Amino acid sequence: MINLRQLYIFSVVAESNSLASASEQLNMTAAAVSLSLKGLEQQLNTRLLQRAPGRKSTDKTILLTSEGIWLKKRAQDILALEKSTQMYFKQRQQSEPTVLNIGASQTVGNYWLPRYIRDIKQRYPRCQINVFIGNTDEALDRVQTFRDDIALVEGPNHHSALKSRCFKKDSLVLIAPPDNEFGSLQTAPWLIRERGSATRKYTEQLWAELVIEPKDVTQFNTNESIIHSVASGVGIAYVPRITTPLLLEAAMVKEIPINNDFYRPLFIVKHKERHSELAWIDDIV
Repeated sequence: MINLRQLYIFSVVAESNSLASASEQLNMTAAAVSLSLKGLEQQLNTRLLQRAPGRKSTDKTILLTSEGIWLKKRAQDILALEKSTQMYFKQRQQSEPTVLNIGASQTVGNYWLPRYIRDIKQRYPRCQINVFIGNTDEALDRVQTFRDDIALVEGPNHHSALKSRCFKKDSLVLIAPPDNEFGSLQTAPWLIRERGSATRKYTEQLWAELVIEPKDVTQFNTNESIIHSVASGVGIAYVPRITTPLLLEAAMVKEIPINNDFYRPLFIVKHKERHSELAWIDDIV
């Protein structure tokens, strides 16, 4: 039977890609780590690891097999659930929350979240807050797998195990360089977010409404890099309005009026299994 200790040892090795590094992190001998991995492979009747090709025999660098890659993700989910379970019972014995792990999409995390962190710390000064900022899909996945307690995101939730509610509405704005000479919206160079970002989805929705299919498109993974690139004359972009006031006021970018008064909801998301346990956060967010 696979035990959590075996999965933990495998997860550390898989993350470090090195038996020597993993042994040091685990405070175990390399022989003990190898024995645990061998036992796991025997139980699963498959090979999880292999030595990197071309390495000397003294080099402990390893690679994951396809089965190892699959198990790495599954092990992370199982270990996250085990940690969350322990945290649940620990916090039930305490009068106030001591740890809150928050996942947030970039606009919410960079612009809306700070005030909520301030309010949480004022009400629960001993609460340790850990924040992960990524795109909407990443933040939702972290709550789905119990790595984070809540997610604050811009995009809709499609996970049946998660429950979301709108806590605020946000608007988007189309911006261009001050001396915009790009011509039509069809031929202009567009700057967009990566797939998995809610802003990317809303940009594509705008294109559909305007009946355009831009050919010159550059992708970024942060709104900040997009708006500063617009200010540098690289192209135009559809971005959350909250990211633009300073640059609009300084006339470093300008707004392109469009017949589109679009307001998108911002969501707080919790796992259904932990919804009542985390009800206290609803008074703040």
